[in-house]
Amino acid sequence: MKSLVLIKQVPNSDSPFRINSAGTWVDEGNLTFGLNEYDRYALEEVLRLKDAGKVAEVVALTVGPERAATALRTALATGADRAIHVQDPALAGADPLAVARAIAAAIKDEGFALVAAGLQADDDNHGQTGALVARLIDRPCATAVLKLDLLDGGTLRVERELENNQLQVVDLKLPAVITVQTGINEPRYASLKGIMAAKKKEIRTVALKDLGIDPATVQASMARFRTVGLAPPPKGKGAEMIQGAADQVAKDLVRRIREKTGVL
Repeated sequence: MKSLVLIKQVPNSDSPFRINSAGTWVDEGNLTFGLNEYDRYALEEVLRLKDAGKVAEVVALTVGPERAATALRTALATGADRAIHVQDPALAGADPLAVARAIAAAIKDEGFALVAAGLQADDDNHGQTGALVARLIDRPCATAVLKLDLLDGGTLRVERELENNQLQVVDLKLPAVITVQTGINEPRYASLKGIMAAKKKEIRTVALKDLGIDPATVQASMARFRTVGLAPPPKGKGAEMIQGAADQVAKDLVRRIREKTGVL
C-alpha cells in the first residue's frame, strides 16, 4: 500500500515578520523557513503505519518555489521514501483550489491508498487543500483526525475532533484522504543516518505543463482570489465582547465591519 503526505514549507515562528512594500504579504527577505507543524504530525502518523508494516511506501509532496525542496529533504530524512515537488512560477501566491488541482494532477497515476495532510498551514490557515484534493480525486475525506487505525478489509477508522471538545468516529473505505490535527502523536526528528540517506532519495520536480495544466488557466482562476491588504493588529484598546443571542451578535458584528471597513 502506498501513502502520500502533503507538506508545506512555512516561515518559522521566530522569524522577523514585516509587511512588504505592497502591503499584500510578509516581506520574505529576512525569514527562515521550516516544515509546517501540522504536517509533521501527518507525516509521523503515516510513518508509524509504515513501521507497523501496513504501508509499503511513503511519498512526500509539496507545491512551492525552489526553496521548498528543503521541506521535502526534511521529510525524506525523517523517513519518507521519495518526494514530488510541484514547482511553477504560475503557482506563486496560489489559492487552495489551484494548489489542490496541481496536486490532483501530480498524483493521478500514482494509486495512493491513503493521502494525509496537516489540518492547516501555519502561514495562511486556509485548511482547505486536503478536502479539495479529496473532492478532485473523488475520495472520502475526514478532517481534524486525532486518532486512526487501519483495519482489515481496507477500512480506515478515524477519530475526528469536533466543536465543544466532542469526538466523532468514522470508518473510511480506502483509498481515502485525511487531514491531521496536532497532538495526535509525538513527531520524530531526523537522525544523522536519516539525513545522510535522504541525499540519495529521489525528489521528482514537475511543472504545470508536465501535468497537462496550462499556467494561463491557473492564473485566470487565481484572479478570483487575491489578498487586498495585510496589516499588523493596530495598537489600542483591548477586545470588545459582544453580548446577546447568536443571531443578534452576528447582525451586530456585520454592521460594525461594514461601518469600519466599508465591506460586506
